[in-house]
Amino acid sequence: MKDLRIVRISNNTIKIALSQKDLVMLEIDFSKCEQNSPEAKKLVDILLDILKRNGFYDIGNRIYVEIFEEFTSGCVVYITKKEAYKKSSNDTSQMLYEVIFQTSSINELIKLSSSLNSDIGMMIKSSVLYYSDNIYRLLLSFQKSYLKQVVRVIKKIKCHTSDDRLVIEQTKEHYDLLLKSNALSKISELYQ
Repeated sequence: MKDLRIVRISNNTIKIALSQKDLVMLEIDFSKCEQNSPEAKKLVDILLDILKRNGFYDIGNRIYVEIFEEFTSGCVVYITKKEAYKKSSNDTSQMLYEVIFQTSSINELIKLSSSLNSDIGMMIKSSVLYYSDNIYRLLLSFQKSYLKQVVRVIKKIKCHTSDDRLVIEQTKEHYDLLLKSNALSKISELYQ
C-alpha cells in the first residue's frame, strides 16, 4: 500500500488517506462504508491494526472515526482518540478551551464579533478567523476557568457554534487562515 498516507494532525487525531488502489488491495468496497456498517468497521479495524503494527499511534479503546470520499475515488479517514478526563488536584484554570463560531454572512460575523468582544473579550486568550467556500469560522480560545461565563454568553447567540475537537482540527487543516491573531477585536472594529 504505497499510496496510503498517515499524518498526525493533532495530539489526538490521525488522518489516513487511501487511494482507490489501497481500497482494492484491502478488499474494501467504499460504497458500502456507511455509518456503523460492517464494511466501515472492517476498514477501521484494518487501519487500527496498521497503526498499531507500525507503532504510529496509541489509539486506546475509545475513538471517534469519520470517513470521507475523496475525488480520486479513494477516501480519507480521521481517527480521533477520545480522552479520558480524570479529576486531579492540579490547577486546571490555565487549561485552554476552544470553540468555533460559523456563519456564511460577513455582516453576521461582524455583529457576532462585536457582541462577543464586548461580552467576553477580556476572557479570550486568542481568536483566529478561517474561511472556506463562503463559510467563516471564528475560533476562540479561553481558559477553562471562564467556561461558565462564556457558555452563558454563547447560549444567547443564534450563530452555529461547536466545540468538537475534530471540527476544530479539520478547520485548522482545511480552511484558509484569514486572521491569525486578535481576530475578534479586528473584526469588531468594523461594527458601526
